[in-house]
Amino acid sequence: MIHADFAVRHAGQLATMMPSAGDPLGCIRDGALAAHEGRVVWIGHDGELDAQVDLDGDQLDAAGACVIPGLVDAHTHPVFAGSRADEFAERLGGAEYQAQQSGERGIVRTVQATRQADPAALLALAEARANRFLANGTTTIEAKTGYGLDLPTEAKSFDVLRHLSARTPLRIIPTFLGAHVVPPTIDRAAYVRALMEEMLPAFKAQAVFCDAWCEKPAFTPSETRAILGRAKTLGYQLRIHAAQLAPGEGPEIAAELGARSADHLEFATPAQVKALAFAGTVAVLCPAANFTTRGPRPPIEAMRDAGLPMAIASDLNPGTSNSESLPHAMSLACVAWGMTPRESLLGATVHAARSLGLEGFAGCLQPGSFADCILLDVETPEAIPYYVGVNRVLQTVAGGVVWRPS
Repeated sequence: MIHADFAVRHAGQLATMMPSAGDPLGCIRDGALAAHEGRVVWIGHDGELDAQVDLDGDQLDAAGACVIPGLVDAHTHPVFAGSRADEFAERLGGAEYQAQQSGERGIVRTVQATRQADPAALLALAEARANRFLANGTTTIEAKTGYGLDLPTEAKSFDVLRHLSARTPLRIIPTFLGAHVVPPTIDRAAYVRALMEEMLPAFKAQAVFCDAWCEKPAFTPSETRAILGRAKTLGYQLRIHAAQLAPGEGPEIAAELGARSADHLEFATPAQVKALAFAGTVAVLCPAANFTTRGPRPPIEAMRDAGLPMAIASDLNPGTSNSESLPHAMSLACVAWGMTPRESLLGATVHAARSLGLEGFAGCLQPGSFADCILLDVETPEAIPYYVGVNRVLQTVAGGVVWRPS
């Protein structure tokens, strides 16, 4: 007998996201799963559970609802203070996002607010965002710093993420984004030196990934290569914001350095897409940010043709996508970009997990995976994007525990 301390039973459809014959979602009708100490230990038809599993713990009756793995959000900026709602309104009146990244506006404005906020206030804001992620079915996030841009405030942001991990079941994968923009109060070359010589070594023990924004408002290709090259030498895994606002070398740098992800990619060329696919990099696409900045559609067809895995992320941030809802981003990917519902579901589970190095553990349900799943009031798992702007999550399970709002 298999021992378990938690079970979900009577799922109308249980999408394992582990492909089976003729079914890329690996669905089990009238499915069930059992977990022990936060990991799945058994999965199959509900009628077989009692004979195979010794359950000493809670049972959650799905009552015919769909069950899928907890969603994985591979691009978020959850530690910040302040609001930029006025910039959103300005863009509706015709202002361009690039023009808002000057002087004391845009990202720099959020940096100032975040530097001024005390740690308790930042933690309270981040915890509220974590609750909204969980309420919308996300159980794992990649979490970037990048609104400090100096050693003390970046350290404060990592402290917030560490304390947040202890206060919420949301799984948090930390990323150092000191290469977000150059602060206006410091010489550009001096800031790049500080990144490479001080901050990157200081935060290696606290971050899994290093990210950089390779774009005209941020860092040049040569600066990006130097920063990410140094990070790789120190043992960071790499991510990169690339080709969001204009064509550039960012996707090539991601492929050259073997980055786990290249994010945004609205202006990626077919050759760059092929290079990313060959390098094993995941494209992390951010439909909500694209929607509010009115950016062009990413080259979805070229990505399909190249076999480039496409993850879907919320890109939670105060400037262009103040949303913790991956289902909303999935709807936008389908409606605005023509991705299929199945592609969007794979993008918010399997491919997102792959970009974080969590393939086989997050974004899927199989023995050994995290016992993270959500119960949904939808006809099929692929129907999630159909409910545009409506949260159909009935229950979120994280680590074999039913999450309840605090």
